[in-house]
Amino acid sequence: MSASVNDMPITADDHAAGPEERALPAIHAWITLEVALYVALAVASLALRFAQLDHAPLNDAEAREALAVLRAIDLDVPGETLVARSPLTQALHLFGFTFLGQGDFAARFPAALGGVLLTLSPLLWRRYVNPLPSLVTSLLLTISPVALLAARTSSPVVWTMLLAVVGPWLVLRFVETRAPAWAVAATAAFATMALLVEPAGLLALAALAFGVWFAWITDDDPETDMGRAIRELWRAWPWANGALAAGFAVLVIGTGFFWLPSGVTAIGHLVWNGAQGFLTRLEGAPLAFPLWIALRYEPGIMLAGLLASYRAVRVGGFFERALAGWALAGVVWSLVYTGADAAYALWLTLPLTILVGLAIVGWLAERAGLVWQVPGWSVPLHGVVTCALWMAIGVSAVLLGKFLLVDLPAEVTDLGALARKLLEGVYSRNSAQGDVVTIQGAPVFAFILGNIQLRLLVTVLVLLLNGVLFFLAGSLWGARAAWRGLALGTLAYLLVFGFGLGGRAAFKAYDDPRELWYVDPVTHDMDELRDTLQEMSLRATGTPHLIGVTAQAPGDGALAWALRSFPNTVFVRGVGSEVSTAAVVMPVTVPQPAMGADYVGKDLILRRMWATDSLSWRDGLMWLYRGDSRLKPVPSEQVMLWVRKDVYGVQQVTED
Repeated sequence: MSASVNDMPITADDHAAGPEERALPAIHAWITLEVALYVALAVASLALRFAQLDHAPLNDAEAREALAVLRAIDLDVPGETLVARSPLTQALHLFGFTFLGQGDFAARFPAALGGVLLTLSPLLWRRYVNPLPSLVTSLLLTISPVALLAARTSSPVVWTMLLAVVGPWLVLRFVETRAPAWAVAATAAFATMALLVEPAGLLALAALAFGVWFAWITDDDPETDMGRAIRELWRAWPWANGALAAGFAVLVIGTGFFWLPSGVTAIGHLVWNGAQGFLTRLEGAPLAFPLWIALRYEPGIMLAGLLASYRAVRVGGFFERALAGWALAGVVWSLVYTGADAAYALWLTLPLTILVGLAIVGWLAERAGLVWQVPGWSVPLHGVVTCALWMAIGVSAVLLGKFLLVDLPAEVTDLGALARKLLEGVYSRNSAQGDVVTIQGAPVFAFILGNIQLRLLVTVLVLLLNGVLFFLAGSLWGARAAWRGLALGTLAYLLVFGFGLGGRAAFKAYDDPRELWYVDPVTHDMDELRDTLQEMSLRATGTPHLIGVTAQAPGDGALAWALRSFPNTVFVRGVGSEVSTAAVVMPVTVPQPAMGADYVGKDLILRRMWATDSLSWRDGLMWLYRGDSRLKPVPSEQVMLWVRKDVYGVQQVTED
């Protein structure tokens, strides 16, 4: 029993003591390890998703969504009115631009916030799948490259996936309690997911439904009657109140909380754009783009998820089979929905990540059996040593790549000829000898071949050592524990490898077209364009943004976003002798058209392109493990910034 402060007896000493001397009751706050870990994950997720969020320039898709809202609330932003493709993002942008300014950070804030909530969403399922699987899944989502990049590139798919986690949880709460409020909230969540988030939201909802159907048809337990349970749920569902809540959500979010009454038209555009995605491929993206993204950035989740899906179908429960069906639907949509961008890889990686989180807990829970005595620390220890050996293999492979891709002469392009030369004998690694070997008519120092042989030998030996460790663990604790330790260590290594790829893409290579995630990235010359215009505006008008600008560019792309702060900007389709504004932005053409004044020009590269068609095996390897290549990107979009000579401060313009 507990007593309140007022129920405690007061002694004579208490009466004698003054108010300052009288002891106050102590307040004890207990924080469990689980709570501390969730707080740490929340902090890590915030840091990863918000750090340098405005460092990379917005791409065309991001800029269009931001401009659609900004032009509606700020009449000084130049350009025509646009219809947002994501009503939910539009509503969130209204608050972002109101309270956080009108910069790149505010434009990316909604998706980054959704990314943080997505990493913590498994906490909702804690009481259904137990605390540890929820915690492990949150950890996996925190370091997930696909979830990280989607949140940092303003993708509304993040919110779709968040609703895909929250919606079924609301349904399950209704199943447990039969309280109508849970069903009403679930109906509103599913309506938001299908009609308000992004064009393919309806496909994500269909994938969830397919997962439930897949779990139903693969149920071979004669004691369960899922058909009857689903029919009872259907009859008990408060359809009228749910439809009213869904309509209210569509109205409120679609109109930007009644700030944009015309925003309801965006819902029709969203449905239309979703249908167009089956017919129009994303420009510059390969077929099955989300699948390629998942394989590139999350190899560990894809491999372990495939094994976990197989086990789910064989012996898993309803929840696991539903996740496997959801992932299968994601694979199908990735193949047939040609308009999907990189962030749609969450169709696959999210359900597989949850499955892998459940599998990891199963691997760690290996206990003694009838034949083998399996200590609780055996599988984690085997996993740690296995991961360390994979790390050693990775380091050796990186050193091997250095000799193959950097030190080996570029003329050696035939991998077969190189392999035959390596097998002819053992070469010295002494660089002072200077012996030369000819491969494909190119002279190659013998010590380079010797180092390649050494790296190959070390890589193979460490790989064999991993196999020896597996058989040793199997002889001590049984094949089941050995397989789980191997799977745990291999997954840990692949997660570290994928996290490195995602971190490089998010914080370093965001303007490099060789990074698979970015189809048409924008360079930092866009920032230089804006900064130069601000400087010229100070010279011409005494203020940083009132310079007159004529822009031959689309009014809904990254360039239009860079010019948003210049209200005297006019977007045109062509430039001729009638143009005499203080500044002109136009594509580089030969010859440049004559304008109505003398200008000083500066060329800027806004985009670069790169293709894998002409890659050699060396470039392919270099690209796979470090995102680099000997074949560098070339300019694909160049513009000229022309500044009138009197603004620039010169009397005469020369041809140079």
